[in-house]
Amino acid sequence: MATDPPESPRSATERASLEDIDRAPVSLPVTEPVDYRGELETLRERFNEVTADKDRIQQDFEELRRGSSTIAELDKLIAPSAKKAFTYMSVYSGGAFALLVLDGSHWHGFDLDESVLDLLVGSTAVTVLGLVGMVLTGIFVGARKAISKTE
Repeated sequence: MATDPPESPRSATERASLEDIDRAPVSLPVTEPVDYRGELETLRERFNEVTADKDRIQQDFEELRRGSSTIAELDKLIAPSAKKAFTYMSVYSGGAFALLVLDGSHWHGFDLDESVLDLLVGSTAVTVLGLVGMVLTGIFVGARKAISKTE
């Protein structure tokens, strides 16, 4: 059986005929089998990595969200205490200043002993420094460090 030279491909408007079937090859050329198992394993490993990353990022997000809400709640709890401490410090310092002015001017014979004045001025300084130090470092910074370590 003689083989005819291959004809040019038909256009989309031409229909196939029985002769086209007769001229078709009996089988497709054999190629080496493709091993998709290796690619599947690689894809599976990569999928597991991405899933683990997603879980880790989700945990980090939840910790940050809990931490930020805890810090906001802590701020709400600390604010009244800080205001009370500031009010106490202001009233105590103002009272000590008034006593010093009264003693210095000897208003209506007001006179305090020297040791009382030393105690008053010393305790005022300790109160001011202690409360400011406690409010600024002890409560605010210390509480936040404790929160971040526990979460």
